[in-house]
Amino acid sequence: MELAVAALGSLLPKLATLLTDEYKLQKGVRGEIRFLKAEMDSMQAALDRVSKLPPQQIDDLHNIWVRDLKELSYDIEDSVDSFMLRVDAPGCAKPKSFRRFFDRTIGLLTKAKARHHIADDIQAIRSRIQEVAGRRERYRFPEVAVQPENTEMDPRLPALYEDVKDLVGIEGPAEKLTALLMQGEGAQKQQLMVVSIVGVGGLGKTTLANSVYQRIRGEFQSQAFVSVSLKPDIKKIFSSILRQVSGGEYPNAEAWSHTELIDTIRQILEKKRYIIVIDDVWGESAWTQIKCALTENSLGSRVIVTTRKTDVAKFSCSSIDGTLCELDPLSYEDSKKLLCKRVLNENEEMHSELEDVSRKILEKCGGIPLAIITTASLLASRPNKTKYEWHTVYNSMGSGLHKDKSLENMRGILYLSYSDLPSYLKPCLLYLSMFPEDYEIQSDGLVRLWIAEGFIDEKQGSNLYDLGERYFIELVNRSMIQPLYKKDGSPWACRVHDMILDLIISLSSQENFVTILEGPCHISSACNIRRLSLRGSKSNSKEEQMIFPATVNISHVRSVVAFGDAVEWVPPMSRFPVLRVLAFRSQSRNNIHPKDLGSLQHLRYLELGGDLKTELLEGIGNLKLLRTLELWGGFKGELPASISQLRQLENLLTGPNRVKFPDGTGNLISLHELSCLSLDESPNTLAELGNLTKLRVLGMRIDGLHKNQSYVKTFLQALSNLVNLRRLVFIGDGTCSLDYMPDQWRGPARLQSFYGNFVMFYQVPWWFSSLSELSSLSMWVNLLRQEDLKLLGALPVLRFLDLKVNPYGTTTEEQLVVGADHPFRSLAEFKFTHYTRCWLEFARGVMPKLQRLVLVFEARRREGGGFDIGLENLASLTHVTVEVDCERARMKEVEDVEYKVRDALDMHPNHPTLELSRDFEGLMIKDKDKDGHEVLEESDEDGEYI
Repeated sequence: MELAVAALGSLLPKLATLLTDEYKLQKGVRGEIRFLKAEMDSMQAALDRVSKLPPQQIDDLHNIWVRDLKELSYDIEDSVDSFMLRVDAPGCAKPKSFRRFFDRTIGLLTKAKARHHIADDIQAIRSRIQEVAGRRERYRFPEVAVQPENTEMDPRLPALYEDVKDLVGIEGPAEKLTALLMQGEGAQKQQLMVVSIVGVGGLGKTTLANSVYQRIRGEFQSQAFVSVSLKPDIKKIFSSILRQVSGGEYPNAEAWSHTELIDTIRQILEKKRYIIVIDDVWGESAWTQIKCALTENSLGSRVIVTTRKTDVAKFSCSSIDGTLCELDPLSYEDSKKLLCKRVLNENEEMHSELEDVSRKILEKCGGIPLAIITTASLLASRPNKTKYEWHTVYNSMGSGLHKDKSLENMRGILYLSYSDLPSYLKPCLLYLSMFPEDYEIQSDGLVRLWIAEGFIDEKQGSNLYDLGERYFIELVNRSMIQPLYKKDGSPWACRVHDMILDLIISLSSQENFVTILEGPCHISSACNIRRLSLRGSKSNSKEEQMIFPATVNISHVRSVVAFGDAVEWVPPMSRFPVLRVLAFRSQSRNNIHPKDLGSLQHLRYLELGGDLKTELLEGIGNLKLLRTLELWGGFKGELPASISQLRQLENLLTGPNRVKFPDGTGNLISLHELSCLSLDESPNTLAELGNLTKLRVLGMRIDGLHKNQSYVKTFLQALSNLVNLRRLVFIGDGTCSLDYMPDQWRGPARLQSFYGNFVMFYQVPWWFSSLSELSSLSMWVNLLRQEDLKLLGALPVLRFLDLKVNPYGTTTEEQLVVGADHPFRSLAEFKFTHYTRCWLEFARGVMPKLQRLVLVFEARRREGGGFDIGLENLASLTHVTVEVDCERARMKEVEDVEYKVRDALDMHPNHPTLELSRDFEGLMIKDKDKDGHEVLEESDEDGEYI
């Protein structure tokens, strides 16, 4: 349903644009477009109405109508886009020439033909609209009252009745949660506490909450356990709480008003110590209402909340003293134990031939108990416990699970999470079915794909890329995707759990949203294929590569994403006239003809990899709608001059390769990301950078920046114009300074991330003091001074700092102190690499939010030096990593340093965890030879230390 709404939402603004004077349509055609827009508006209203019906009231006739409407919307949009491209095509720029006159005449004729063509298209579309509406009317049955169906049992209900002896891996989390709920002394223990358990569906949140509830409920005078569910009946929930806490004293409370229910519950709980479990909370509004009944009586009452949404978990903890508890997946050992308990007899052991396949099965289950239990039921249903039978189940996991009816309970639980997604997130999630299982999907690239597909609606005052990032974070918070984090704590990529991937593959197939082909094979499709995900295979047979015969219509395909050697059997580009996305996720062999590539005028996203030839991009200037061009792998050489004509290009990504940018790059005024600009190859582009005022991400390869001071000044002058810059990345070699500008000069005020770990800077630039939004900084400096720490410590939102000091540069022996006048108020993680005897000292009250500290130093430099650096003053410290560089140090020196580190952390009131490691251990001073010379441990030819 929501996919049809999304398709209409993309189309309607374009129909409105066609009605403007810019397109000079004939009066009759404008009338037809008004009719078309009115019909689409009405259909959108009807869709909104149908989407509000309970699922059991939406019959197959409605579903067919929605499917037809979605396909119709796609075709209309393709037709409108084609018309706009023909009409918007620019003429020749040569002044006062016969050629210009000729081109202009041909252009006018072409546009007239295009207007005639759109008129024909609209007539055909009008006929299709009438056909779709007529079919719906012809087969509509008389309205009948909807009979109430049997109420389905909540799929989470069995978790409340699991026998304790059958539970696996719950003892540890249950003990921790019990200790958390019962902890505290005096007044602290008497305060009302809320603990929110958060995790993906099927992880065992309800089971854990119920286990702890049954364990400690005897300690409380009143108890209640209620499930909220996706669409909560608040009055029913209050009635259930009232019956439980009153001991059944109010059996007919459903007839009461909300206020009566709340007041009565509060009166009962006012003088009692109570424990209440609020299970399966989906929204903040539900918690806000339920919280009204929870009185703070200072009697040590406890509330447990379970939810799939991180935002809801945080919200439930915010107004009352609370703790967020993220439930981890089962360990491999517990996963195996649970599988064996469900599949094998009580005293039966797993046969050795099943060990390998069982490990693979458990890896796919990802430690989610529901997935393990469901898969175990499949294995148990097999007639024989053989390696072959279990491999059959393993091979069916993922794309095949939706075909097995025994998995309906698990899919039903996961489908609840999908149903709860807002309409704008559903196509974004389903698009993840384009990627193979266990694939690491980069968040930035995913957002660019969503934008190219039109899934993100530009709202007034909002940037598409900001919205895309919010969509990604929302899917993380809803536990639909598994985030992968950078060092600074921000997510850079995600994976999709196999069980959720199975769900979205099934939904994508039902909706004709994505077509997946695993290896060369002949296909036939009754529906128009819209998106193709091609997965590689090992076959090299040219005969097998002919997977798309001419009888298969692929002219409506919008996206082609190819993985592995599938890039070698992609059909000719000429068969994809409305293609929007073309992404080769493995190295291609120039199997695309330059002329074909230049004809893909609908293309918004182009990603190619491998040793590409420059000639391939000759026609790139024709792709007027292109928003993203990404060239990765071995591409080197020069970008064609015509690229400067792409005024809608927003992302130009060439990786770390030395690629020459043409003059005129400054004309790309829509650019949001430029990476990576090689200074040696494109010095002229430096002066043009200042024109790119929309730039948000800039990557620079600055191998030659230190050779020419004028380059630095030109770059910094351009940098001051980049008012929207969020992230600045430097790679290369050499040493450079960014301090050549006058005092009144200011850097990009909105910069949030600076990454310069691969380039050495003389010192921290003074203008960093103006970067009030800087939250992540990674930098390698030649000199670190006390004033640099003062500058960095004053940055108000700096959360991540990786500071590395050159061991061979200019150093100072002064004691560096992080003092109260530069406290690093927001810093959460700090990595400090320093190779001189001078060291940091942390004063009382500094870095109040620091949780993770990483220290890297040479053992021989710390000889005789204590580790009294004020670690005890870091009040929030929870984890410390120490990397000891052992080069030219004696074993005693290394061990002495490690002892002092452990001793210092033992004194810390938080007792933070310690991760201790040694670098270059093979280069320690082993002993003295007979002449008294120091002998280093060296490696033999095989790399083993001797």
